[in-house]
Amino acid sequence: MIVLSFGGKAPRVAESALVADSACLIGDVEIGDNTSIWPGVVIRGDAAPIRVGNNCHIEENTVLHGLVTIGDNTMIGHNCVVEGNVGHNTLIGNGASVLVEAKVGNLCIVAANAVVLENMNIPPRSFVAGVPGRIRGELTQHNIEMMEFYMPYYIGLVEEYKRQGIWRR
Repeated sequence: MIVLSFGGKAPRVAESALVADSACLIGDVEIGDNTSIWPGVVIRGDAAPIRVGNNCHIEENTVLHGLVTIGDNTMIGHNCVVEGNVGHNTLIGNGASVLVEAKVGNLCIVAANAVVLENMNIPPRSFVAGVPGRIRGELTQHNIEMMEFYMPYYIGLVEEYKRQGIWRR
């Protein structure tokens, strides 16, 4: 992994986290326990602090920048841009954007390619889709079960990467 200090602040990564060699962490960044950061991810804590919780999965080519907090047990898909806050147990679909000072609540799904605009406040258990993103409804039990199904898969995948010695610090 590429780890760069900025403004006297260096990224802090939990020992149990898995971070790809090609991921780039800059400045005031904190990565929680059992979190995975996949290839091509850029987390730029050069403008404001970025906190990624425990048991999170940040997938390939995603960018986190600005004042960002990602709650525990949250998945951020491939090719996302996150510049706002994302709650616990939330799924941000591939290619989605969460813009500056937006807040996505706990237990939400933001659909692939959706754009959560600046300063939007998405309440818990919401399903968001579209450009601009709009609340399309409340999560169903099926949606929640789907998210609960995928989390153990990623935890197992991370454990297999660790077992094989891939991306060890």
